[in-house]
Amino acid sequence: MFAVFRGNVGRRSRYSLHFMFANDNEVVDNRFYDNTVGIYLMYTERTHVRHNIVSHANGAAGMAVGFKESSDAVVEDNEFIYCAVGVGSDLSPFQPNTTIQFRNNRFAYNGIAVHFTSELGGNDFQNNIFEGNLTDVAQSGRGKEVLNRWRDNYWDNYQGFDRNGDGIGDTPHRYYAYADQLWIEMPTARFFKNSPVMELLDFLERLAPFSTPELQLKDDRPRFIKPARTTS
Repeated sequence: MFAVFRGNVGRRSRYSLHFMFANDNEVVDNRFYDNTVGIYLMYTERTHVRHNIVSHANGAAGMAVGFKESSDAVVEDNEFIYCAVGVGSDLSPFQPNTTIQFRNNRFAYNGIAVHFTSELGGNDFQNNIFEGNLTDVAQSGRGKEVLNRWRDNYWDNYQGFDRNGDGIGDTPHRYYAYADQLWIEMPTARFFKNSPVMELLDFLERLAPFSTPELQLKDDRPRFIKPARTTS
């Protein structure tokens, strides 16, 4: 039996919804604006987050949706826009052999669309839209391996082609961190993110890397054309 949170509007709060040790929830058709955090799942399992809009979750701790040691969630058909972080994940999914599924969401104009502060794997991203974000994905506190699954997502910064016209890019989308490694590994340096000095350093790193860039994600089937949104 799910506890259902439907049709609510939350504004200018620290959290619009905060779950802790609260399993089996459904968050559907809500609108959360101008909060520090829209929805936060802590030590929580089996929560479905569907058809919500979370926007302008800003500030130092700003986040549309956050996960802390939570598992077995479904996040689909949502809009996460103009937030400091779209999805923030720490040790999630936490339980072995569980996943967190992200389907048909739109991540747009966020500072960081998806931020993993630890890398356990088990997050599955499919058919999402990433557009206008300053940083699409950042992973910190991890090894060199990319453990999450990315497939059929649209990336506005994809640099490949679609020569056969099937709507899928001919080559995988690989997203690397160059100078961004500084603020990813040293959170206090995030203050300088997108500053002119960091932008220049990032340009030089891409031009002639003097350190090894870190792969943040690989999408083997990137969408070449942005899909139409089907949510209301």
